Amino acid sequence: MRAPINFLSAVTRRRFHPATMVAISLITLAGCAQQQQPGYYEPAKESTLSDARSQAQGRQDTRAPSQLQLGFGKDQTEQPPAEAQDQEATESGSADQTNVIRPLREPKTFLGTLPCNMTLQSCSASRFTLTLAPSGEWRARAQPLDGPATNQPFLEQGCWKVIGTEPWRIRLQTGGDATLSALTFEHNNLLRVNSMNNVEAALPFHLTRQADIDGINELKDQPALNCRP
Repeated sequence: MRAPINFLSAVTRRRFHPATMVAISLITLAGCAQQQQPGYYEPAKESTLSDARSQAQGRQDTRAPSQLQLGFGKDQTEQPPAEAQDQEATESGSADQTNVIRPLREPKTFLGTLPCNMTLQSCSASRFTLTLAPSGEWRARAQPLDGPATNQPFLEQGCWKVIGTEPWRIRLQTGGDATLSALTFEHNNLLRVNSMNNVEAALPFHLTRQADIDGINELKDQPALNCRP
């Protein structure tokens, strides 16, 4: 009589072929991969990239001082965003009209030393600061370097007009349309003083462009001028 077969022992002793085991493992891994969304294990990059760009480039509303609209006059104070946008559009139109004036497509401040007979002050020399805006406005400060009026600088503002193009020449007019000075651009960053207060320059005097804009804040409460360059 044959002994009964132990089915449990027979199943236990059964072995799978190695190739079969490898195939089963690959199928299992593929199924797990399909359950996860692409990039599941990758950290979010958007915020990190945005932060890096912000730090490297700065905020979009940041501009270099030399590129700021000068905003002469007490009417050019800080405004709500909507009004500021309207003003920017107006300024853009003004800038388009003055594109032909190559040296003055942006606000510029020039500085130099002039003899006091040209600034009508009692001193030997004056430190003369001139700021020109694309809108056609200008402001000036003449600070005596010695004499009794060292604490009494001469301040003036007005409109500049183009009087020549080769090279570029401008005239500084005061509020009463009187001419304060005639100037020539030797290049975009250097002005030659031809005359000041109807005094012709006997020697070459120059005003050199400065890195920073001087708004001549002593005149900040003066109303804005309606200039046409």
